[in-house]
Amino acid sequence: MNFKTITLCILLLGLVSLQLQAQREFRIEGKPSLKVSGTSTLHDWDMVSDQATGSARISLSGNAVQAIHAGSLSMPAESIKSGKRQMDGNAYRALKTDTHKEVKFQLTEARKQGDRWQLIGTLELAGTKKPVTFDSTVSTSGSRVTLQSTTKFKLTDFGIDPPTAMLGSIRTGDEVSLSIELTLAEIN
Repeated sequence: MNFKTITLCILLLGLVSLQLQAQREFRIEGKPSLKVSGTSTLHDWDMVSDQATGSARISLSGNAVQAIHAGSLSMPAESIKSGKRQMDGNAYRALKTDTHKEVKFQLTEARKQGDRWQLIGTLELAGTKKPVTFDSTVSTSGSRVTLQSTTKFKLTDFGIDPPTAMLGSIRTGDEVSLSIELTLAEIN
């Protein structure tokens, strides 16, 4: 090997190590807020959970997020509550929580568009995996990253029959929205 080849290899290794150092590991801190909202023939409804685990690999430059390389989120399916026992039971049956204990999201791509992010990945509900895109805002404060995301999808896309009540006279709408607010703390 000549001097130029060795110098080029050292420079490339240096650039690769800088890239690896720039990617930091984060984990959900505190209680996240997850909210599913929808409609029915009687009234609009919400179900909320503050239980989730998850992590992300993020590149920061100063106080700005440069790239989101990986991310995952998992929520116990029966942690989501409406405050109404019958509605919760109907939701758990629809989500097949007896055999599918978790609602999961796995990030496959993150695209920055202006001051917003499109977080693209796979959502798993009731044992069915489908692609979804979350419209998100991402902000930083020190070694913490705050994420606010929302997406809409149809229950039937996941093989879920919209729940009914009162012998079918009350029907849940097929389209629901999922909103997530969480803070990620850097893992030291």
